[in-house]
Amino acid sequence: MDRADWLRERRPPAPEALRDAVRDALAHAGPGPIREAADRASHACLAHALARPGRVRESAFALLTADALVTYACEAALDEDDAVRALELLLTIGDRP
Repeated sequence: MDRADWLRERRPPAPEALRDAVRDALAHAGPGPIREAADRASHACLAHALARPGRVRESAFALLTADALVTYACEAALDEDDAVRALELLLTIGDRP
């Protein structure tokens, strides 16, 4: 299943603007399983948010998108054969650049 199809299957669906932002972030995350792509995309969104600190709507939305991507990475990890190991890999999210 491709990433767009996987995202469309999430229930309840995210609001349209957030769903579009997540879809776009995943499209630019490079190859690999959805868990890995969502992890990488969340880092990119977080970096975008941190580039414009303060009360900036664009940064807040990037942070919200990063949060959604981490949530989706966890959901995808639960679908893997070794869900415990996949979740453990996500726990190192702050340890990677």
